[in-house]
Amino acid sequence: MFDRFATAFDASGTVGEWARVEAAATARRLAAMVVLLDQAYAADGSADREQWYLDNWGAVAAEIGAEQNITQSAASHQLLIATALRDRLPHVAALFADGLVSYRVVSAITTRTALVRDRDAQIAVDKAFAEVLTDWAPMSEEKLTTAIDAIVAEHDPQGVYRTKLTAKGRNVQFDYDGSGMATMFGTLFATHGKALEKRLNVLAHTVCPGDPRTVEQRRADAVHSITQGLDYLPCICAGNDCPGPKTPPTGNAVVYVVVNEDTLDDTSDAAVAQDAALDGDPDPLFDKPLSEMTTWDELGGNDNGADKPGGDTKHQDEPAKNDPAEHVSNDQTSAKDADTSDHPAPAADTNTNGPANTHRQSPATRPGTIIGGPFLPGALTRRFALTAKIHKVRHPGDSPPEPRYTPSRRLAEFVRCRDLTCRFPGCSEPATTADIDHTIAWPIGPTCASNLKCLCRRHHLLKTFWGGPTGWRDRQLPDGTIIWTSPRGQTYATEPGCKLLFPSLCAPTAPVTITTEQAERARAQTNRGLTMPRRQRTRAQDRTQRIADDRRLNEEEDRRRIQFDHHG
Repeated sequence: MFDRFATAFDASGTVGEWARVEAAATARRLAAMVVLLDQAYAADGSADREQWYLDNWGAVAAEIGAEQNITQSAASHQLLIATALRDRLPHVAALFADGLVSYRVVSAITTRTALVRDRDAQIAVDKAFAEVLTDWAPMSEEKLTTAIDAIVAEHDPQGVYRTKLTAKGRNVQFDYDGSGMATMFGTLFATHGKALEKRLNVLAHTVCPGDPRTVEQRRADAVHSITQGLDYLPCICAGNDCPGPKTPPTGNAVVYVVVNEDTLDDTSDAAVAQDAALDGDPDPLFDKPLSEMTTWDELGGNDNGADKPGGDTKHQDEPAKNDPAEHVSNDQTSAKDADTSDHPAPAADTNTNGPANTHRQSPATRPGTIIGGPFLPGALTRRFALTAKIHKVRHPGDSPPEPRYTPSRRLAEFVRCRDLTCRFPGCSEPATTADIDHTIAWPIGPTCASNLKCLCRRHHLLKTFWGGPTGWRDRQLPDGTIIWTSPRGQTYATEPGCKLLFPSLCAPTAPVTITTEQAERARAQTNRGLTMPRRQRTRAQDRTQRIADDRRLNEEEDRRRIQFDHHG
């Protein structure tokens, strides 16, 4: 199929030519999404489903997300771009289909023209972009938004997309970079920000002088104390007679971490060095004070292999710096899968004598993972374990089904630690906030590990109300693999999230003897009486209202500016 788009170019084609092919293919992908949406709207009963919590748009976005293995939110954003191109920007869409404009530019245009609602203005804006897009030179994000806004302002001044830096925009966000650390940033009321700053300073000074952390590190760790409702920061000095508080937190803000037990028990020299490296002053970027730095030093000096102008380079043999990783034994250690959490947290206890555990260990101790989040280096998991409540999660093996609908705590913890996230294709919602779903509906389907999986509420509703012989179907294997079949017959297999770091949790459990066909015959009975939660307004009505509100704010802002200029 790809060759159909690429026949004009061979391996000697330039990067720019292949970028055109990519843009044209993306345009066709987005156009196909609109076709799926139109089919959903044309189906019987679609009007009533518009007020479902998981409406026609949401169901189509779920299918698009599964097809591309992306989240439903990401798929919904693509669908929004696709409908904008079809309904508001047909001339831009034509250029996109010819590969003459990139997805990056198209995405920016569809977003920043969303407030243009007058049909004549939409037509004028679309034609204006079509006349200039192919002549635009490559632009930075800032220049691109400026150019787009200039065209919008010419035809609809109140339709310019503006960032509202008001109290309504306050929020706190988190970014996880995969190193086991997180970056927190946000916008608060000034008084709240000052109160938080003072509170962190107070908590940072509740430890004894022997605590190895810097003030900055203690301020960062004090955020966790606040989440636990503590009025102190637990001290981590090694002294038995420490006067500082060491009581572990017992709050309700729980972070679940899964980790191998041998990671927690590691007392090797390498582990000790890794643990110690978490605290103390950060390593300096340079070997001299910044006030003494020269441009030559900042560029790397002789470290880059070049000689300093006007002088000879002196080469001096230096002993290699001690790297703890070089002193770690590669010997295998027993691997009981344990779960630790940043409070009540599950852990796994499994056999290690299988082929999944015979791989060569890396020099560093094996990492853990936050359920539904990033992995954590071994040193960080050991630090968290100092104040965590630890539960061992054991593989159920061939245990018989439990005689009730709700799984026991032990079985539920195993399922959540095995799955780690929602098991719908592309979904990354944490297992800790997901429903535990019976793949074959209870009471026909048993309450056992081979018939239980984690589904976020959205995808649980999708399976329940958009499922059936002509809708979504799922089948579960004893190792936890889920095979999904879409309404159009496409199949997708999702494996348990633990397979990479904790493969022993994927060992097969007792199989389910009831067939999917038997379960489908009883589906109507088991789903009887269930109703989909409903919206107060349709998605389209909500979108129209948001646009009207933003345009009103733009008009008020313009009116204030005119009054200010007049009085000035």
